[in-house]
Amino acid sequence: MRARTIVRLRAALGVGIAIALVLPGAAAAAPKKRRVETVVHSKAPDARLVKESYVHLYAPLPSADGPHPAACDWIGYLRFRDAHGPRQAKRADAVFVTMPGIFAGASMLDQFARNTVRRAAKRHRHVEVWTLDRRSNCLEDHWGSTYAARKHDYRIGLDYYYHGGSAGGRHFSGFKSEADVPWLSHVGLAQTVRDEYTVITQGMPRKLRRKKVFCGGHSLGGPLTAAFADWDFDGNPKTTRDAGYNQCAAYFALDTRLDLGTPGSGSSGGGGQSSVGIAAGLAAGSMGSPYVDAPPFTPETIGAIGPIGVAAFQQPNAVSQVAQLLPNDANFEATFRLLYSHDAANAITQMPSIRDFKVTNEVSLAVTFDDNSAPVTITRASLGTFKGGAVDEKSWPAPYNGTLPGGLIDGMHLMVPTQAPDGPLYTWWNYDKVGLPGTPVQVDHQGHPFTSRGSEVSDIRQFARVMYEAPADFAEQYFPTHLLADEEDAGNGDRSGDLQNLRYDGIPKRPAYYADAESGIEQGASAPPHGKPPTVWIKLPGYNHIDVASAAWKQNNGKPEQESKRLIDFALQVLAQEGGTRSSTHGKAVP
Repeated sequence: MRARTIVRLRAALGVGIAIALVLPGAAAAAPKKRRVETVVHSKAPDARLVKESYVHLYAPLPSADGPHPAACDWIGYLRFRDAHGPRQAKRADAVFVTMPGIFAGASMLDQFARNTVRRAAKRHRHVEVWTLDRRSNCLEDHWGSTYAARKHDYRIGLDYYYHGGSAGGRHFSGFKSEADVPWLSHVGLAQTVRDEYTVITQGMPRKLRRKKVFCGGHSLGGPLTAAFADWDFDGNPKTTRDAGYNQCAAYFALDTRLDLGTPGSGSSGGGGQSSVGIAAGLAAGSMGSPYVDAPPFTPETIGAIGPIGVAAFQQPNAVSQVAQLLPNDANFEATFRLLYSHDAANAITQMPSIRDFKVTNEVSLAVTFDDNSAPVTITRASLGTFKGGAVDEKSWPAPYNGTLPGGLIDGMHLMVPTQAPDGPLYTWWNYDKVGLPGTPVQVDHQGHPFTSRGSEVSDIRQFARVMYEAPADFAEQYFPTHLLADEEDAGNGDRSGDLQNLRYDGIPKRPAYYADAESGIEQGASAPPHGKPPTVWIKLPGYNHIDVASAAWKQNNGKPEQESKRLIDFALQVLAQEGGTRSSTHGKAVP
């Protein structure tokens, strides 16, 4: 549980319990209050339309997992709901329970959740979206980012995490080592799906789950949703009331497939990059660690995202000091060389290095995630483009317009700033400005534009906000490798040990909605299996993998954001099939 949340919990749980929550291995009695909901005061432009809160549920880990922080006996999720709708989830027209992908926390799905709630309200329906935090998020300390945002100085956060600095009198205890978290090696698929089961069963009465709960996920959240649907939660195959598929009215998949996948192939069997296969490769690179620990995906590097988000949101146009303030150690050095080098020679010499460029705070964030800059396919969003200086084809770590084996890294339409040191200030041209007067002309060596107005869909400002704002993370620092190993084993047909309760074929039993990003990890995949009507499959032009979580409400083509619109269209059809669920406020049968 993060520090900012613990401050709020003290009033509800008592000082003694709150202190126990932050002490590793502390033995504490079960709290009297096992559900705590905290309001999130968001700076999102639609905050008056969409109410946001963070819900904590007491759900102790098995004692067999070994000593662990008492904070890790809690699970949580972000709850987004219509400001004009009912306060109780059971009175909502529908609830979308959403599992994030690999390295993703609950706040990554902020914009998807807001769009979905608003789109339903346009149809006079009140829905909620719950975005889940996984168990390992309890290990993170968000206080440095929280305090930096409060003081409007991102440098406080970087100093707190990397240079021993104080934030409001507190000091960072350090990123967890492998030896600090042996219990995490027990957190796999069984614990993950059971945590989702706890959220659903505690949040929605049994008789309503089959009518109004939609179960789904983004990226690796698709295979995790399939595992949830297939799981026998009481371990008795003669009873099915507890089966995962009986907790859901329908499913939804955001740039993923609803099956356990086969590593190394498209999870749909049609050539798309498998989220399970990508995850398996990352687990192998972590060399036996209980969490993924392979640059650029290490706790230390992922931990920088919060303060960078503070900088990009609060001081977007200021000259950035982010690269200069990050540690000059082997971890960040490897990350800088991998992500930001122009070509192989530049990766070796680092002349210039990323620290030599003059950029704004917005650029310091966008350069890591933009689809025309980021070489890692699963981190891409379509945020806009560079402005202010020259750019060139990026041919490292993959050749320009080439792909490395495994599908995790490619060089498709990537560009890189070139003028450093003593170069101009590079600024950021937001997604909705691309193609308008003032847009820089940026073409590759063949004269082809790197980007276009139609391929930009996510707002850099809102992207920055969700990096730090909620008491949940955008990127998960300690993703358990046991979960990845279990997914790989399950995809290969293993049903022994912890996987023995993975026994049903739950996905075909319910309707399903699939939304594929045009340039996401399911690019080139064949159509998903056509399940129970009304199963829907759409493709989202211009979207990359993260765009399905971050696309802006207002799109450049003047049309509604299609992912949320089509999802609500699908949901209304399902709700009608389930008996004409009525809106709690308007009293109208769903058409």
